[in-house]
Amino acid sequence: MSKDIQIPTAELVQEYINKFDSNKDLVVVEDVLSELFGKYSQNCSLRDVLIKVSVLNSLYSTQIYAVVETAKHIVEVNIDNDLRMGMIEVVEKIARVEVGGKIRTNYSFASKYCHWHQPEMYPIYDSYVDQLLWAYHVQRQFEVFKQADLRNYPRYKEIVESFRKCYNLTQFRLKDLDKFLWGYGRKYAQ
Repeated sequence: MSKDIQIPTAELVQEYINKFDSNKDLVVVEDVLSELFGKYSQNCSLRDVLIKVSVLNSLYSTQIYAVVETAKHIVEVNIDNDLRMGMIEVVEKIARVEVGGKIRTNYSFASKYCHWHQPEMYPIYDSYVDQLLWAYHVQRQFEVFKQADLRNYPRYKEIVESFRKCYNLTQFRLKDLDKFLWGYGRKYAQ
């Protein structure tokens, strides 16, 4: 993409945070997910995990077709301690799930699932954010990386942190930076 892209100043980031926070539909989704993941904070009960997987999949349109298999997989890989410790590898651990004898990588879903357990540890990955970070990379190489690196979660988090530092956006929590990256990324993709 060679569209014009605005430099991510604190003012621009705050503008998109405000737009997000003033959208009642987005806010109610955030409230529901925050309450749900707070109420069902553990991942050892298939029932509890299935509720979270189903609601997250529905509200974020993550295109998980095998929700029961995905929930079983999350229970089987025993992620609670990793999530508490903020272990980055947990995203990859739950993203790769076998369905019908084939490995499916639910990367965006996994980042969102972990994010809702620990919003300040796990930035959300999605295609809008991918396109936007790549566009900023092309504009000003704030970090040396290939676009494919954005689909490697440990590397992705490093890239997000580098972006935040390069553009002097460290005053924003990761949760708020996610709002900007998604909102402006969505606009940029149009």
